Amino acid sequence: MDLRKELAEDVDGKTLNYCFSCGMCTGGCPSAMMTESEYNPRRILHRAVIEGKLEDDIWLCTNCYLCQERCPTKTKVADLISLMRRVYVKHKSIPDFIKPLVVNLGACGFTQHIGELENKRRKRMNLPEIKHTSEIRKILKKTGGLYE
Repeated sequence: MDLRKELAEDVDGKTLNYCFSCGMCTGGCPSAMMTESEYNPRRILHRAVIEGKLEDDIWLCTNCYLCQERCPTKTKVADLISLMRRVYVKHKSIPDFIKPLVVNLGACGFTQHIGELENKRRKRMNLPEIKHTSEIRKILKKTGGLYE
């Protein structure tokens, strides 16, 4: 797999070349602040361009898009991270720590189980009850989900 070529073929991938490693994306990133240097968008972009590598740290992005808003070169950092995740899954499969989330998604329509206890809390806060849906199962089945 030639990661640089695969990323460059995507519309968002073209912006990867705009990055000049100023660090603005990392300076305001909540994930970078919370993971104590485990997650660093600037390093991830650099590694993709220079080394052509993907590592598990791409899964720490919360998709808040703050990096993209702060970028002076309009590099689509968050979109590139999402693209890297798609490439990762295509070549390496879904990481083990993501699988339970997808199983929950298929079981109840949410990445975390929403049950009686959670709905009681919601009721106390005057929030509507959350009901499980089977629609997500249809999507997972059509797209392969975990069931490949």
